[in-house]
Amino acid sequence: MRIKIKYLLVAIIISLGTKAQDISYSQFDLNTMYTNPAFSSFEEDNRVLSIFRNQWNGIAENFNSNYIEFGFSISDLKKRRISSGQLSASAGLFLNQDIYNDVFKTYEVGIVPITIHSQISRNYFLSTGISNTIRINSLDWNNLLFTDQINDFNNQIAVSNVQLPDNFNQKTWLDPSIGIILTKHSNVQNDAANTTFVGFSWHHFVPPIKSFYNNQNEISQIPKKIIIHAQYLSQFRLLSSNSFKFWKLSYQHIQQGSKAVVNDDIGLSLTMQNTLQLELGCFYRIGRQTIGNEQVRLMSESLIPMLRIRMQIGRKLGMELSYSYDFNVSKLNNTNTVSTNEISLNIYHFKKKKSNICPFQGNEKTNRKWDDIMMNSNGYQNKNKKRRAIW
Repeated sequence: MRIKIKYLLVAIIISLGTKAQDISYSQFDLNTMYTNPAFSSFEEDNRVLSIFRNQWNGIAENFNSNYIEFGFSISDLKKRRISSGQLSASAGLFLNQDIYNDVFKTYEVGIVPITIHSQISRNYFLSTGISNTIRINSLDWNNLLFTDQINDFNNQIAVSNVQLPDNFNQKTWLDPSIGIILTKHSNVQNDAANTTFVGFSWHHFVPPIKSFYNNQNEISQIPKKIIIHAQYLSQFRLLSSNSFKFWKLSYQHIQQGSKAVVNDDIGLSLTMQNTLQLELGCFYRIGRQTIGNEQVRLMSESLIPMLRIRMQIGRKLGMELSYSYDFNVSKLNNTNTVSTNEISLNIYHFKKKKSNICPFQGNEKTNRKWDDIMMNSNGYQNKNKKRRAIW
């Protein structure tokens, strides 16, 4: 009986209808298509990214999320010009799994049919993308307990007379999103070689209904979500030391619903290069709660240290492995929630023929993350007589 009683509240909530919050990953600086569909092939030609998140191990319920995406370049549209710039096209696919407990699970299949990267001037690039997500909710009714199954005399569970809903075990719907990113590169004469981008994405602008029961109305809709994000990246060219590669400042603002869910994330990281390219950083997450119509209360949520390593794994392949730990500083207290671990694995494939349009690289055609590694300019690998990397 105890096993099923913990899911009694779940049955009550589902029957009344809820407004849910989307998954929020700590390593938001990975720039996923889940955040903004305009990120498809934003940094390099092809990429496979996976994220594994295990949240709040101190709580009996499971809060596990798994994410994987595939981003690839379609073609260069060299002969088709807009103003003085050129175009390139890319596409992608992402899969997301969110497990709340043994009863309720959510699966998302996101398709990014096309993202257009255009050069609007020498130092400015504009990326626009659209995605359509197939969302699948799965519910195990056998693990739910309703009030008419409980008696005051013994622990026997009676058969429920509750009428099952129309959507018995599964609910599926389509959920489109759109996004845009404006990228600016510094002039060639600038020794810092700065790159700045600002993005905006709009999710659930056709709000789907997330309900298994017969109350298919507005209260069961997933609220619209707005994401504003930005990143500033700068190299250490002014320093005589070769130990530092670049530093990065990232920001993300998420608002879902009518100020019901508002989060801000800010992160700072430093990449060092010596015998291995190592990135160290820390993120800070803060929430906002609106009291009444005017007063807004800021609430600290998490401090998130992060460690990331980049290395070459093949002639045209680079691997990026990172780990972050969420230290809870909210009222939940870290001693109650215990650990939240997030691991990401990023595989890049570099084509011989570079795209004319790459917002991250700009006109210099240099990738701050990978050029020194793939070109072996700083001795990251042992080499044979033909100067090929040995791993």
